[in-house]
Amino acid sequence: MPQFDMKIVPADAVAASSILEHTAGTPVKTGEGNETYRCGACKTKLFVNVSHHDAHGLVVKCGKCHKINADPHH
Repeated sequence: MPQFDMKIVPADAVAASSILEHTAGTPVKTGEGNETYRCGACKTKLFVNVSHHDAHGLVVKCGKCHKINADPHH
């Protein structure tokens, strides 16, 4: 299962986006895919077993380190 680190972005860069709030200890989203997306700063798993299209375009604030993450381009 491939794992990808999300890209840390400043809050003002995504001000127009909806920012998902992550709760530490629980992924924001789980699915039936084969990719895991981790916080680009602390490596907390934010999306587990998702397909790329499930994470594409999402912005999430990590509940552990409070950094803003955007999906990586891969």
